[in-house]
Amino acid sequence: MSDVMAFGQYHRLEPVVRPQGTGGQLDEALAARVADPLFLLARQWQLAEFTGEDGGSPVWCRIRTESTPLTAFRPSGDGTAVPLDKGVPLEYLAEAGSAAGETARDLPLRVSARAGRRFLDTLRTQSLSDTALAQIDAAVLAKAPLPGPPENPDEDPLGRDPGGRALREVLAGRAPDAAALAGYLSDGWRPPGLTGAQRTAFDRAAELWLEWFRKRYGPPVPSSWVRERLEHRFAVTAALGGRPVTLTAPEFTGGAADVYHFELDAGATPLPEPTGGTAMEALPTRVTYPGMPAERWWEFEDARGNLPAIGAGVPDLARLLVVEFANIYGNDHWMIPLELATGALHRIAALSVVDTFEEENELAPAEDAHWSVFRLTDAYDGRPGPPLLPLLPTASARLEGPAVEEVLFARDEMANLGFAVERVVQSATGRPRARADEPPDSDPQVSPTDPAALAYRLLTPVPAHWIPLVPVPLAAESAAICLRRGQIPRFGADGARLPQIKAAGRILEPEVKRVFFRDEEVPRSGVTVSRVPVVARGEDGRVFQWVGRRVRAGRGEASSALAFDGAVPPRGTQ
Repeated sequence: MSDVMAFGQYHRLEPVVRPQGTGGQLDEALAARVADPLFLLARQWQLAEFTGEDGGSPVWCRIRTESTPLTAFRPSGDGTAVPLDKGVPLEYLAEAGSAAGETARDLPLRVSARAGRRFLDTLRTQSLSDTALAQIDAAVLAKAPLPGPPENPDEDPLGRDPGGRALREVLAGRAPDAAALAGYLSDGWRPPGLTGAQRTAFDRAAELWLEWFRKRYGPPVPSSWVRERLEHRFAVTAALGGRPVTLTAPEFTGGAADVYHFELDAGATPLPEPTGGTAMEALPTRVTYPGMPAERWWEFEDARGNLPAIGAGVPDLARLLVVEFANIYGNDHWMIPLELATGALHRIAALSVVDTFEEENELAPAEDAHWSVFRLTDAYDGRPGPPLLPLLPTASARLEGPAVEEVLFARDEMANLGFAVERVVQSATGRPRARADEPPDSDPQVSPTDPAALAYRLLTPVPAHWIPLVPVPLAAESAAICLRRGQIPRFGADGARLPQIKAAGRILEPEVKRVFFRDEEVPRSGVTVSRVPVVARGEDGRVFQWVGRRVRAGRGEASSALAFDGAVPPRGTQ
């Protein structure tokens, strides 16, 4: 006889809410009724909901905005203003301007030859015979030939550019110099011996080509580059209520022109009150973000942001402020969608909000003399400026290529000098060329008469692409200094002075006799200035091309190993 054992097994657990045999629902359980309503009132009292004065939520708003177009662009901050055409990117005007004395003659050899060949191709769109075309081609090539090698090889600007020299030999006699040709055509030059019909066709081709050349390679405005400060400086202006308002970019280092680059100059007196504007009504939308604390009881929060898990020490005030703001004011922000035009200065003329209690409240901008959000800094006193929103006509879909020129500004404390190291310059072919690949100069040593004696070296050699920056007084009888672009003398083995090698790029401006840089603009960390090709589209779809300058941090101090009056073993000795 065996014992009989019984086992209990549960298939599921659920509250007993279904009446026997009726198949009832879960309404009673899901209602979650509270026996004592005073419990909820007590919770509201604990959370100070009875003392709140902002319990209503916005459900409708009426807003009126005033817009003033930006009408002028002023390079260098204090230069002559030029009209700001609609659809032209602001970065194009800020970076594509030409410096004083800089013209289209600075085009690379390949670019100038291509533009010159385009003129010869334009002639072939006119009604000219082959005989006339051959005659005009010969006259154009004779009038504006591409620059050839000079008689003195030491004065050849392409002496250290082997690719440029090879290209010059290939293009010689095959294409005119576009920069020189543009000057001659602008002065009304024509090849001699043309008939009346041929002169008309030539003038028409010259007109078409000059329009293209000036649009493609002509600078749109004067340069906004401030050489001694190694930065751009420009401004845009608007007339707000009959008052001139200026947005100044005092330290633009290149790239995208954002609002935070600008300071507001609206004068010392308050701006006039808005008199018009565009009125509209909209439905406010709550501002949310991932990890936002839930505003209702019994609501699961987003697991992507765990505010209770944030740890903060005693000095982590910013982190504590973020957590406190998220918990207390996280659900107090709303936004109103607005469609505003670019290239204009906007401000809210009036704003009224209707809340859930059908009360309409007029809202004014928050005013504080020391702290603000989304306001430009006043150019006079450094305080928050008037509540204005500029929407700048910036470039969209901007593409940048590799740098065609790069100069490293660094300090050499052992030599007590600064150096501008031309790491990359633009070749005559248009491509970047590393100057470190140039052949070094011969070591100038004065050999002694006695083979056993030491040789005398006046100074140690420094690479040709290391341009010295010599400290000089900023002004007469002043203790402040600036850095002047200098030269390191070159000597041959016999002690004779060799021709000086100048800077090869556009950043150091070799054609300018005296070039200065502010001492504070070249810190111990150094600074790197480069020129990069840029292509972008404007608002109207037009394509803009230019070469812009970029400024970024350097790589610390440099060492040129420059020394004077050295005694070294002569060549061929151990």
